[in-house]
Amino acid sequence: MSALGLRSNAIPVSSDASIAIDFWAPSASRNIRAYFLTHAHADHVVGLGARRWSPETLGARIYCDEITREILVSKWPTLGRHVKALERNRGHGVRLTRETTIEVTLIDAGHCPGSVVVCVEGPNGRLVHTGDFRREDWIAREALPRAMTRAPVDYLFLDNTYCHPKHAFPGRAEATEDIVRFCVSNPGRAIVLGIDSLGKEDLVIAVSEAIGAPVEIPDERFLPSSYTRFLTGHRACEREHFIRRSMNESLDVTRRTHVRCVPKQHVRPSTLRALVKGLRHDDAPPLAILPTGWSAIERQRGEGAGVSGPSEHDPIDSVVEFDDEAGRIVAVPYSLHAPYDELEAFVRALRPACVFGNTRVDADAEASRDPAVWFESLCSQKDTQLKLAAYQEDLERAMHLDEPIGDVVIEDAVLKSRVNIDDVTVIAPHVPEKPAVRLVAAECGMYFEPPRKMTWRDREAARAAEFFASAQRVLGIITPTMKTSKRKLVAANDENAVNDWKTMKKRGFVPPFMQQN
Repeated sequence: MSALGLRSNAIPVSSDASIAIDFWAPSASRNIRAYFLTHAHADHVVGLGARRWSPETLGARIYCDEITREILVSKWPTLGRHVKALERNRGHGVRLTRETTIEVTLIDAGHCPGSVVVCVEGPNGRLVHTGDFRREDWIAREALPRAMTRAPVDYLFLDNTYCHPKHAFPGRAEATEDIVRFCVSNPGRAIVLGIDSLGKEDLVIAVSEAIGAPVEIPDERFLPSSYTRFLTGHRACEREHFIRRSMNESLDVTRRTHVRCVPKQHVRPSTLRALVKGLRHDDAPPLAILPTGWSAIERQRGEGAGVSGPSEHDPIDSVVEFDDEAGRIVAVPYSLHAPYDELEAFVRALRPACVFGNTRVDADAEASRDPAVWFESLCSQKDTQLKLAAYQEDLERAMHLDEPIGDVVIEDAVLKSRVNIDDVTVIAPHVPEKPAVRLVAAECGMYFEPPRKMTWRDREAARAAEFFASAQRVLGIITPTMKTSKRKLVAANDENAVNDWKTMKKRGFVPPFMQQN
């Protein structure tokens, strides 16, 4: 993921709670009840170690995979009691507030050790946040996990690092074969693999098995459990494929190898000789291999060999070749992020209601890598804008207006423009009365109902009603209800019945059957 990448903002999952995924900005901590970390790469924990941000003061926990928790605690020991590891491939109930509990499922993302896809089901619907991922097997709906397909997905937050049709490169197996071929065909050369601090473990093991020797990795940059549990589940692989040592520690003669892993930002033509110091090699110039997906893009642009200057990407992520006594640098299109064709197949199989990018790249490329632009036709809702109506709230309850909740409409005929929802603050659970505007809940949304101005007739009528009410209270005037007397009907066959009852009533006539003896 680009170093310029920024994680998405808080995501409301109910009317009274939000969650944050790979987002640690202190200013956005309002109403966030839980934090989730997809993996422990440096660009996903920016701000996590800041003094201003603390889960203890915010009253929220961090949820992640077991391997990710181990890495976090090793880097920030004070976070230990605030980080909870969740088991993969099973649902976990996470209580956010007294009224809101969400179900969370973590699924292997295939990006690096500890990387997960976060599936959340709550009152606002079901969302899937991929983080950084590459699952080449997720190309059909039948291959997707049950947690994704058991019900329709309302919101998909997609890894949009390579979300553009020009970003096409081979699968990891094919790229691994190219790298292994370089290593096997150069047995007398010292080889440097430029990789990140976490990830590409399967590539390192493939190289070790191909050359028949272990690969050296820096001790301070990898955790043993990252390799052990991520790949084989037993610690024998660590002894078979890896040599772990400090950067300043010399290798034993019996453990010599000619392949070493170093951080990719250290790979430069001027530093190759220093990087291979201590490795077994002949007099041949050293070879550096940079596994990166950007190399395929640079090749498509037709750039020639040689060390190019700064481009729109970091120079390390470009195809560079350098042949002389200093050595040679080769970039191979091996990527931990899904390319465009795999992203398209995944969205087609999942069929979410709407899709958003979970990463903001540089300003020039942000629009071109927006998943909503490329995958709108694959979404059932076909609403590619992150509108306030994207998260449907329970309108029977009071709602926090500091988070996206729904379209706000002015009921008054004069004020037809949209109201800026950030300018209105409502304290739950009661809706406060305001002198200028009153918030009422309606079945079709939230409406602002301006108070109706009283006319002089309304004021006079109100004063008269108040006067008469006061008079009744003071004078004790009670207006009784009129009693209705029941009339006794005369039988039609009664010989004493009189036809004109009204006339007899006026004359005071009393029928014989009503006379007293």
